[in-house]
Amino acid sequence: MGLLGAYSNPEVRERLRRLSEALGRLAASEAPPRPSLRKGRKLRNGLVPRAIQQTLTDAVGPMRIRDIHAAVEDLLDMPVPISSVNCWLTKAMRDGHPGLVRLGRGQYRLMHAT
Repeated sequence: MGLLGAYSNPEVRERLRRLSEALGRLAASEAPPRPSLRKGRKLRNGLVPRAIQQTLTDAVGPMRIRDIHAAVEDLLDMPVPISSVNCWLTKAMRDGHPGLVRLGRGQYRLMHAT
């Protein structure tokens, strides 16, 4: 199907109409833009892992990934992709990070040396 033929497809035409309406509503709204990592400060290499480790060190008990993510964003005072937190935790577990324990699905704890 050629490019022009796609516009005659009723399903594609309906999706484009809905997308156009949604974009129009978004442009007309007074909602502030969502924060983006592309504007302002950038995440430096190693900043997120250090923030995750600090968060888990300060934690009283086990933490869920979404709670770790929220704490990391608060600590860094900037948006951080949750995938960055999840990827680091997964890699740290695979690499045998000392003291990091996975207690269950999405729950982690840093065991303190005593």
